This record gives sequence, structure tokens and C-alpha cells, in this order.
Amino acid sequence: MPKNTDIIPEEIADDEFLYRGVTTFNWDEENNRPSSATFKDSLGASVDRDYNRDKDSCVNSLLSVKNFKAVCRVKAKDVRDSDALALYKPSIRNKYHSEIHDSAERIELSSKKAKRVRDKSEIVYPD
Repeated sequence: MPKNTDIIPEEIADDEFLYRGVTTFNWDEENNRPSSATFKDSLGASVDRDYNRDKDSCVNSLLSVKNFKAVCRVKAKDVRDSDALALYKPSIRNKYHSEIHDSAERIELSSKKAKRVRDKSEIVYPD
């Protein structure tokens, strides 16, 4: 099993989870779930890949940056099955940072793809 000190591969494995913080603004109160807007961002939907970290480590990492209303996760395969891209984009502050893009030509997910990704996601915080 890889260790956190290992070099993280560029390719995000299909079985990896991608974690996304959900703000109050992007919470669908009526249906008690994230709105599809959670996955729409003109700069790419920022997510953290798990890269074999446990769920609690991933959630706590996101909550250390911002007090999110919720955290959801979606499998990279489900993103790809929604005809979107899961791209590894590490930053200086976060070696797990990744993004979900619509396609190689378009960054922000279409409404249809954002809904598909949202529908495949699961809420992991609060649990």
C-alpha cells in the first residue's frame, strides 16, 4: 500500500474518491443534499483526491481550510462515467489537490454533468 511520502501518480485511479467541501450557499435545503452547483466552478471544481488516505483524514483536511456545511465524495470512475475529467493539480499547500473539468476544452461542468456528478456523490460529513 502506498505511503503518504510516496510520489503521487499523475493519473487518478478509478477507485479513488474525490472529496469536495459544500458551502451553505451550495446546499439544497429542500432535498437535504448538495446542489449540483457544488460541482460548477469556472476555475474547475476543486477536490482532494484520497490517494489511499482514510475518509476521516480527507474530511479533516478539508475542514481545516474552511468550515464547510458538508463534505461529499465521488469516485473518479463516476466522474469519468459522467463524461467529465478528474485531473490531478497539486498545489504548494496541498499535494492532494485535484479538479473536475467538463472536458479538455472546457473547464466548468455543464449543468447536466454537474447534476450527474452530484447524483453519484455521497455525503460523508456530517455523517
